[in-house]
Amino acid sequence: MNQYKVIVIFILFLITTLSAQMTWIQAPQPGWNSRCLFTSVVFDNKMWVMGGDATGGVKNDVWFTTDGNSWTRACSSAPWIIRNDHSSVVYDNKMWVMGGQNASGWLNDVWYSTDGTIWNQAIDSANWLPRHGHNSCVFDNKMWVMGGYASGMSRDVWYSSDGINWTQATATANWSIRYGHTSVAFDNKMWVLGGASSSMMRDVWYSTNGANWTLATQMAAWVGREFHSSVVFDNKIWVMGGYDVGRRNDVWYSSGLNGIEDNNQSFLTNRTLLDAIPNPAKNLTNIRFSLTSNSNVELSIFDISGKLVRNLVDKDMTSGIHQIKWDGTDQFNRPVTEGVYFYTLETPEQKLSNKLILTR
Repeated sequence: MNQYKVIVIFILFLITTLSAQMTWIQAPQPGWNSRCLFTSVVFDNKMWVMGGDATGGVKNDVWFTTDGNSWTRACSSAPWIIRNDHSSVVYDNKMWVMGGQNASGWLNDVWYSTDGTIWNQAIDSANWLPRHGHNSCVFDNKMWVMGGYASGMSRDVWYSSDGINWTQATATANWSIRYGHTSVAFDNKMWVLGGASSSMMRDVWYSTNGANWTLATQMAAWVGREFHSSVVFDNKIWVMGGYDVGRRNDVWYSSGLNGIEDNNQSFLTNRTLLDAIPNPAKNLTNIRFSLTSNSNVELSIFDISGKLVRNLVDKDMTSGIHQIKWDGTDQFNRPVTEGVYFYTLETPEQKLSNKLILTR
């Protein structure tokens, strides 16, 4: 494949990819302070933002909007004390706030509201240990609290139908201890996705009762991460953003077990390009990809203009996970300048590309 043809294909690929991606439009700046580690829910035909680590300090304010453009403060100081890294759900026609942390310590109180202004405390100290970095979802007409930091990282699972009385489904779920994970209810199952302990994780688990968990995949196609977001939309599970070695803004989806267990090495069966570690990289990065079957593979590096920098692989390869090193040099083994590059995987069935940042 000559260089001109590669450039043309790459440009067409970028055009096709960009046109197929979602278009994002920034709404006007909201009235609430810049923040992270807050919670947001959709309730009463409104979007809500609650608490979090904001500019100026940790908050316990509550805001809502009906259109994403104009925000109204429901209360400046909710009766639940300032907190971040908590969890929130909508259940029983109420919004709920559970646990979290602040400078005074970790929390295990539970609060609810029907309007975001008046809040009632369901319980001051739930049966589960004070914690943050946990996750909650609604499943089987119950609220669930799972994992997080609770006198150390945990993997316990709790549920309640009223926010007051909590029952432990298991003290030791099959998934490993973690925090910063996500959970959703989908396909009559609860799902736990990713998170972190001693390293970033990319595993996906599911359960029908909260006590017994089944591994869907140990290595999803998305990079291991923490503090990401997961939702159910259009009959799919979505994983968005988060943090690994830096903040991410990638978006992935799966239709459930048919998109996961069919190939236990991939979260999306039609995705085979996994990641580059590290990224950003100084002199050396490892590009990983998986193949569902034996295939001819071409793995190449392009610069931001679409010019071929180096062809790393052009041969038949067996199914499975592969790792190829790139040392930051071009076809003539000359070091390239720092900047943005793309690593592109091409097989007879598909062509995929991800961004790589090279620093010097």
